Formats: sequence, structure tokens, C-alpha cells
Amino acid sequence: MLLSACGSNQTTETAKPPEAPAPHSYVQALLRTGLVAEQHRRWLLFADTTRQDMYQLGHTPREVRWWLASYEERIEKKLTLDPDSLQLFIATAEQMRHPPPPPPMVTIIRFPSTPAAKVRAHKQTIHLTQQLQQAGLLTAAEYRRTLPLATAGEFYSRRNLLMTVNEMALVAEGLQQSGDLPPTLQRLGLLTKAQAQQLAHDLRAGVFTDPVEVLPRLPYARLFNRRQYPAAMLPYLEQLHRDVAKLLSGLQFTNFRAWVITPGEMSTCINCDGAEDVLVQLKIGTKEYAQRSEWQPKYSLNGGSQPEIDANQFYHLFNQALADQGSPHRLVFVESEQAKHIIGGQFGLWRMTAPQAEALDTLGASALQLEAYESFKILPTDTVTAALRAFEALGFLRHLSPAQRAAAEAHLHQARLQSREEVLHYVPGSVGEYQGDPQYRSWSYARLLQVLRQISSGRFSPSLVRDGCQHADGTLRFQLGNRVYSTPLYQANESPDPRLFQLVQRALREQHIPGKFYRVSFELAQSKGMVVNYVFLSPPQERAIRQRHLLDLTDPTLSDEERYALEEARDSASQSGQ
Repeated sequence: MLLSACGSNQTTETAKPPEAPAPHSYVQALLRTGLVAEQHRRWLLFADTTRQDMYQLGHTPREVRWWLASYEERIEKKLTLDPDSLQLFIATAEQMRHPPPPPPMVTIIRFPSTPAAKVRAHKQTIHLTQQLQQAGLLTAAEYRRTLPLATAGEFYSRRNLLMTVNEMALVAEGLQQSGDLPPTLQRLGLLTKAQAQQLAHDLRAGVFTDPVEVLPRLPYARLFNRRQYPAAMLPYLEQLHRDVAKLLSGLQFTNFRAWVITPGEMSTCINCDGAEDVLVQLKIGTKEYAQRSEWQPKYSLNGGSQPEIDANQFYHLFNQALADQGSPHRLVFVESEQAKHIIGGQFGLWRMTAPQAEALDTLGASALQLEAYESFKILPTDTVTAALRAFEALGFLRHLSPAQRAAAEAHLHQARLQSREEVLHYVPGSVGEYQGDPQYRSWSYARLLQVLRQISSGRFSPSLVRDGCQHADGTLRFQLGNRVYSTPLYQANESPDPRLFQLVQRALREQHIPGKFYRVSFELAQSKGMVVNYVFLSPPQERAIRQRHLLDLTDPTLSDEERYALEEARDSASQSGQ
């Protein structure tokens, strides 16, 4: 065998691993499509090469879209787009020990208001969708989803479109990983085996981008969108309610009526001008039902506004009818992720039982997002009426005239109650409201004493009140009968110092005034904002209320720590007794 002489003198070199390819740069695509203006080229080049995370352009479509959203924000707020003007901030040791408070987490959304601004925003969002597709920043599926929304005027700005596309991409990824949903639906009897297998396949394939898109595959479920209905109020509302009734057997209705009520009460907005409610009345069988819901103006880029009923409220009219019939089923609201980000949007309703809702709720936010708690807590009408009569017998309505009493009862039956004590929310003057912001700029113990005087119908009537606790810790003094009472107190705030009530209750005992003050749920207030609620009860009233479980009474003489300890002890005793 011959050996190569030259081969024996060769040295072995270690092979170098192949170098990773340079990350893809979107600089040229962004400039070519006009997504970044030519005058901002230096800012773009800086973003493509910097190591500072907050300014980096990124190398994936999602990263670049987030950067573009930040770029649009900088343009809107006239922030610098000159890399030479950036200042590197290095915190001193003192600044690290005592960092400044974080900025307030408030997002101000500015909708285009003038006709010209709306037309401009509409054109810009359509053009932006096309630019993103040309730059390779939208997949074909994303483009097919986004362009119709932009054309319909669902985005109010370029930044809103960019952020929505990214948020929906994250939701779509979560749905692809919702492997527990199909077998759970099959186990609950909501899908056959073949249907569950098909749904599992489509979830993995990325067919769905919004949880509510699954609803058409399910029994007794439906998607709703304002754009599908007439612009006029009455035809829109009647058809919407008839479509909801189709999900429920035996709940077809007659005598449909609806009208707008001002000022509105159902909005969570405080001191909002122009708030309106809509009252819907209809008849199911021989029973009349009414539902008061918020009537919401619908912002539009494409011309006239089409107000809509609050999707989270109106359908509970049917849940009330189901509760009255003793049905195990309720309608459950299914939230759309897309609707959180765009002007319009859809929502879903689904008829199910409480065990079905509980089983699906354990799957987490990546699956169907149900708002089921309130649906299954609604009290039957007979239970609410009995609670009202019980409160009436205890004297909680004696201050009302016959007309006021009738109005309170009508208002009560336009709402959906989850507990007996909520009856008092609809009886004006039945609960003492100690109010803070926004009705008052500060809290005041003198004002609290006035509330206690009113709620006790004058039985507790202090005079010569001196409140030294409004702006700092101090002393409160008042006279009851021929005796002066005083106590040191912490500065007045939303949680009154329990020493005040210790003093008040002692004064009641010493003046031989039967009865005590109790704190009750904040939900009983008719005023919005920060409110603490109280009732005054004689001993017979207090015993009857506890026996019938009409109110959850809290002793205001206890500190927060004492109250929490008492609640924990009760919970432990309840669990050990089960």
C-alpha cells in the first residue's frame, strides 16, 4: 500500500462553525413604501443599529410594527426624531435610592373630530394597510383581515391600526395553543367527537384570530355586530332582541317597546354630560319585563353616528325571565378581543348552564372569555318583590310618598339584582351616603355626622359640632342632649376612624336612644364615586334583618384589622362546618 509523502506533513485545522446570517433589515422596505419619511432616515438607521432596547427597530414583522407604532406616537406628540438629540440618563446613587414616582398610567385617546380629520384618518389607515403588505409586514391572512376593517373605518389612527394588528396576532397565537378547549366542549356535550376533532385541527392551523369566532361552531351561540342591524333605534333594538330570543326555547316575546331616557344612570362615567339610557319593555307569556341599559353613542369615521345598546347589559332581561322560570340555563356574554381595540366590534352570547360555564372558565384567558358570574346570580322577580316588602315592613320606605314609592318599585324592576340588599339601592334615602370625590374635594367628619342625623330620622341629632380633623389628625367634638362628647381622630378620609363610631354609639347608649349605626355595602349608594354607606337600626330591625339575611351589616366601631380578622374567623368556621 502506497502512502502519500506530502499527506504526512499536513496539519489538521479545526473547522469553524458557519457564521449566523445577518438579521434581516427592514430599512429599505420602510423607506421604499413610505412607512418612514425620508427626512427621518437617520432616525431609522439609528434604530436599526442601536443596542438601546427602547429604540430598536427589530428584525421581525411584529417587532417592526411595534416600532412603527412608537414612531407614529413620536410624530403625534412632536417628540424628537433626531438621534443626536437623545440624552443618555445615568442615575446617581441618590436617585437610585429615592427614584422618582412613576408617571401616571393614563392613556389619552384622541379621536378625529372634524369631518376633514375623519376623512384623513380613514384614508391614512387604508393606505397604511397597503403599505404594511407591500413592506412584507403583514401576512396574506393578516392583510385579508385588516383591510376590510380599515375600509369600514374601524381604526381611528395609524397607531391604533398597528397596535391592533399586533394585539390580534398575540391572541391568534394563544388560540393556537388552546388544545384543552375542544375536548372540554366534547366532554360537556357541546360538540360531537368529529366536531371537536375538526375544531382542534382548525385551532392548530390558526384559522381563528378572535375567541368569539369559535361561537358559530357551537350550539345556542351567536355573534352580534351593530353593523348588521338597521340604523333606526326601534327596528335595530327589536330585531336584536328577536335574534337573542332565538337562542332560547319558549322565550318569544310580544308588545316590544323602547325609548330613550335622560339623564342616563347606567353609565359608569361620573358627571358625564349627555348620558342616556334606553328602556326596553316586552311581554313573555303573561309577564311584563323591562330592562334599562346604557344607550351609547357610536363614534364613526364614515359619517353619521349609530348609537347602540350596551352589549354587557341588555341581554339580562332574558336571564331574568329564565330565572323566573327556574331554568338552569342563562345567557353568557362572550368578549371579543378585537372589539377592545377598534371603533366598532362584535360580541357573542351563548346559552349554557352554570357547570358548563365553570368548566370553561378554568381554561384561562387563551380560550373563550366568558362573563358569566352575573348571569347566574340574578334573583327571581318573586324573591326581589318579597325583599322589597320585607324592607317596607321594617320601615325603610316610610319616608317616601305614594308616587315616590311607585317610582322606586318601577325602577327596581328595570334592574337585575344579585342580592336582596340591592333593593335599597333603588329606594332613595334608605341608606346614608357619606360622599367623597367627586362630590366633595375632601372628607369631613362633620358631614358624616350630618349623614348619621339624616339616616336616623333625627334621633341622633348632635349640635355644636367642632371638626378639627379635616386636614390633619385632631379632635372631634359635639353635643348630644346636655352632654359634650369628644375624641381624638385620624384625619378624615374614605375609611372613617372607628373611634368616631365608638363615641357615637356610646352617646346613643348614654342618651337612652335605642338603635345603632351599621356600615353596609358600597353598592347600595345611588351616588357615583367614592361613597361609604350606613343604616340606623333599632334592635328589632337588626334582629329581623339578620334572621332574613336582608343586609350584610358591618360594625363601624371595628378597625379594618379587627374586621378582617372577624371575617376570616367566620369563613374558617363556615368551612369547618361543611
